[in-house]
Amino acid sequence: MALRQEPLLRDSVWPARIARRLPTAIPLSRLVLVVIIAAFVLAMVWVQQTQTLVRLGGEIQRLERQLETVELERQRILAELAERNDLSRVQRIAFTELDMRQTRKPVFTRAQPLPPGVSFDLPLWAAPTQRLLEPPWWEAVVREISAHTSRLAE
Repeated sequence: MALRQEPLLRDSVWPARIARRLPTAIPLSRLVLVVIIAAFVLAMVWVQQTQTLVRLGGEIQRLERQLETVELERQRILAELAERNDLSRVQRIAFTELDMRQTRKPVFTRAQPLPPGVSFDLPLWAAPTQRLLEPPWWEAVVREISAHTSRLAE
């Protein structure tokens, strides 16, 4: 038996198929270009984030100054309120400007029982009221007009 000197066709196709599927080496110029673009994009993102942080920091400082101003105004108003609600000042204004006077003898009133159907749970508008002794003038006019239209309708 003689040994075959030529390679089989089947054996030579197999390495070629594997070589086609293996990744090829990236040229150095493309690799440098990709690195430069990636660095540029990362730098732009970093700059934008820094700008956002600086802008938000300025906004926070402005709002803190505004809050301090509002707090000072609130404290000033509370101090003015305390000054105006002082009992001696209120009495002085009542006696001098409003011509009020102090009571000599305290007056106590006796509470009457509530009318039927009225309780403290009801709002004021729902409490029953006494009817007026004399109805208002417009009520009589409305009744006359209503009676006249009823007669015409019949």
